[in-house]
Amino acid sequence: MAKQIENQNKKINSENDKKIYHSLAKVFRKDNIVVIDNRQYEILDNVKEALDIETLREKYDPFLNQYDYLVGDVSSEHLRLKGFYEVTDRTAIDKKANAIVDYLEEYCNPGSPYFVLHLLGQNEIKKIVLGRQNRKRSDNFAYRRKKHKRNYFKERKVHRSRIKRNTFAVKKKKPGQRKQRFVIKKRKG
Repeated sequence: MAKQIENQNKKINSENDKKIYHSLAKVFRKDNIVVIDNRQYEILDNVKEALDIETLREKYDPFLNQYDYLVGDVSSEHLRLKGFYEVTDRTAIDKKANAIVDYLEEYCNPGSPYFVLHLLGQNEIKKIVLGRQNRKRSDNFAYRRKKHKRNYFKERKVHRSRIKRNTFAVKKKKPGQRKQRFVIKKRKG
């Protein structure tokens, strides 16, 4: 009898053991704000009370720190997290905040619970990750304008072609087609 209980406990423990690839995040909630690893996120949407602190603590990866928006959707009792950047950042269109609605419609189960979090304050990690790509275009505008004023091309004479003029050939007409003429020009020897 004791061996059966031990075997049952081993089975339960093995089912509860999950592989953890990163340290668990420090997550807690205050009213309309969620704090994840000392970073404050505002809750924009929480459809069907999808935001569960324990599952968020287990699933949150430090890789997600680079994003300004976090979207979590629950399907078959599994939480899936996806990050998005601000609209003004220079990244792919599908990684911007405008694409959140499309993501929820196309990649999430219809009617499934989801939540959307927005980072409050500056995102210093994003600046490191995006690097030079995220620089504004206006920073370098004056330099580029001066560069374009320079003339990099030399003027060259245009040579006459050595092709005979007035060399014509007529293409044979198929029934039902108009007469077509085109020029075949040949080079000299």
